Amino acid sequence: MTTTADVLVIGGGGSGLSAAISAATSGATVILLEKCPKVGGSTAMSVGSFTAANTSYQYRAGVNDSIELFVADMKVANGQFEDRENKELRRILAENAGTTVEWLSSIGVQFLGPTPEPPYEKPRMHNVLPNSSAYASALLRECKKRGVEVRTSMRVDKLLRNAAGEIIGARANGTDFFGRRGVILATGDYSASTEMKAEFVGEAAAKIPPVNPNNTGDGFKLGTDAGGVMIQMDRLYEGLRFAPSTRPDPIKILPSHPLLSKAMRLVVERLPKKLLAYVIRGALTSWVGPNNTMYQAGAILIGHSGKRIANEDSDKLMARAAAADEKNTAFMIFDERVAKKFSAWPHPVSTFPGVAYAYVDDYKRFRPDVYHRAETIEELAASIGVATSVLKSTVDEWNAEVANGKDSRFGRQHLGDGVSEGPFCALGPMNAYITLADGGLAVDTQLRVTQADGEAIPGLWAAGSTGQGGLQLLNHGLHIGWAMVSGRLAGRNVAHAPDRLDLQSVETAAEYSAGTRVPPLGDGMTGRLASRCERDRKPAS
Repeated sequence: MTTTADVLVIGGGGSGLSAAISAATSGATVILLEKCPKVGGSTAMSVGSFTAANTSYQYRAGVNDSIELFVADMKVANGQFEDRENKELRRILAENAGTTVEWLSSIGVQFLGPTPEPPYEKPRMHNVLPNSSAYASALLRECKKRGVEVRTSMRVDKLLRNAAGEIIGARANGTDFFGRRGVILATGDYSASTEMKAEFVGEAAAKIPPVNPNNTGDGFKLGTDAGGVMIQMDRLYEGLRFAPSTRPDPIKILPSHPLLSKAMRLVVERLPKKLLAYVIRGALTSWVGPNNTMYQAGAILIGHSGKRIANEDSDKLMARAAAADEKNTAFMIFDERVAKKFSAWPHPVSTFPGVAYAYVDDYKRFRPDVYHRAETIEELAASIGVATSVLKSTVDEWNAEVANGKDSRFGRQHLGDGVSEGPFCALGPMNAYITLADGGLAVDTQLRVTQADGEAIPGLWAAGSTGQGGLQLLNHGLHIGWAMVSGRLAGRNVAHAPDRLDLQSVETAAEYSAGTRVPPLGDGMTGRLASRCERDRKPAS
């Protein structure tokens, strides 16, 4: 078993795999350690959109874009969070996203697009074909081609240092692995860490389960133990999603192969738009929850008891209310007026921007397990399995609040027209999830992890969500974009770093691992204190 290479990558998601390939194609030997039985991470679980400017896909579609326009649109999307933006990293993302799409295409990844993504001025969303597993398949295939040693089921619990305090490796499953030139942390975000969610966002958020249960913040802990700093850890993406469908997903079940993906792109680009939208609507109804505009029109959210549970103006409040109950179950209730309104453009129930829009009838057709319709509220209650008297009382109270023009219970501002005209409908069950956690280790423009004073920690880099470094990424397709871009840049930078490993380094690292020698770097307290100071300076989202 090889335990020493030029570069050691920790994490096998999109950023880690990209980093490994980049290092290998820069002439370095690479070992990648992934704690799960297979690689892919959150990238392979995502919708798969990649937002980029100046791509061949844009050129073919006649889209005249530029890096400056891309940066300007990201400023608009950031809104109130623009003052928090790491503008240097944003520029790096904007300048490298397009070439990274082209690189992915060169190793067999195919995209549909570009498609519009408001509030962006130009169409920049590139949607992976056939699904997000294509990223993992292509990247893993390229890793093998480039000689990267990928080892799964390897959980790292400690970073190793040499006598000078430089990071030279990591311990996983009781074995020491060394990276002569450095180590890259690419372990995803902290959305599955109850402890970190409670500390940085609050106890209510900590109760919401993650989409990816493996995002336990491992890289954050390793990085701060080495003296790194966590910044902007106060924002989670909290929301409601429909329970998984029992029917096969026509998009997700398709296998990923370069020839199949290329053929699919050629076919999809030639399909009539109405037919393409019909196919994608079947998958769309299994991925996301309903748009908030349905609540603004009058719909309400109830828990499994049949009572309203939150202010429906806020995704965050609805998710937290659903998760606060041990069943983590909620239903949207609405009447015939809302059903008719959300049965045609421009009022979709859910969206895949620029590609497809799903309406009420699409849920009836594709997701009969979450679509309920009845002539009376009492019959609707029986259909969704809640107490008849409770739901009837809830709807009557809500209609009275709408008539009075005020939500006295939760302070909702957009009341709509109530739930008074039958037949009546429900969508659900829905469950609360955290899809992503923003924040990350502070990094410099070379993706080196930095300490509280801004000095880089020798031998340690971070990529993807682990090394988000203050980037806001507040629109679709930016998180995957940053994962791939930062991974490629980190891999290249580490591959060209100086060799830090010698016999004395290995002996010293063994002493540190055994606890018989104290490393010159801090024990992580500096990083943790700095992260708390950063958190205190920033308003909670």
